[in-house]
Amino acid sequence: MLVQHNDPTELLEVLTPDGQPTGRAKARAAIHLDGDWHLAFHCWILRDAGRQVVLQRRSLRKDTFAGMWDAAAAGHWRVGESAAEAAREIAEELGLEVPFEALVYRTRERSAREFANGLIDRELHDVYVLADDRPLNAYRPDPAEVIGVAAFAAASVLELVDGISASIDALEAVAVNSPGSVESTTVRVSREDLVPYSAERLRRTLGTGFEH
Repeated sequence: MLVQHNDPTELLEVLTPDGQPTGRAKARAAIHLDGDWHLAFHCWILRDAGRQVVLQRRSLRKDTFAGMWDAAAAGHWRVGESAAEAAREIAEELGLEVPFEALVYRTRERSAREFANGLIDRELHDVYVLADDRPLNAYRPDPAEVIGVAAFAAASVLELVDGISASIDALEAVAVNSPGSVESTTVRVSREDLVPYSAERLRRTLGTGFEH
C-alpha cells in the first residue's frame, strides 16, 4: 500500500518498546511502515492558572488525525535532539518563542495506533505543560501544520471526553489564514473532533491546576 507521509525523510531514533534507545536511526517513513517505537514531544498550553487549555486544529494535509483538535504543539523527536531542541515544535507550529525553562515536564505516555492509510504509529510521548496567558491573536501558526487554535475550559474538555457533554464551545478561537495570520472565529467541537486521548490521560496531563 502506498502511504502518504509528512516529512518522510526526517530521521528518528528507533526505541525499544520500554523506551530505551537502540542507537539506530531510520527515516520517518520507514519507522511508520515498520511500526517501530519512537519518541515524540507534546506541549499542552494552559491558561488562567490551569482552568483553560489551548488546542490546535491539525492541518487537513496531516497523515494522521487530519483536521482534528490536538495538543497545542506536538511533533517527532529527531535523532540526536535534546528535550530543549525538540521543543522547537512550539515555535515551528505556533510561532511562539518560549524558553525551555518555562516548560514543566508532566509524564511519558505510550500510544500505539494503526491507520487505514497503512501507517503504524508507535510513539512514546514526552509531555510538557506551559503556562501562557497570551491572547490567541498573538500566535503566528504555520498554516501547513495548524489551521486553527482555540482555548477551552479544561473542565469542559474533560466532560466532553467523559461523555457528559455532547459538544463544547471555545472561550476564544482563531482561524489560520494561508499567510500564517489569524482571525477571530467561533468554534464548537464534539468528541469526534478531538484526537482520541483517554480521559485518564487528559487528567494526568491537565491535572487540577497549574503549578510552577
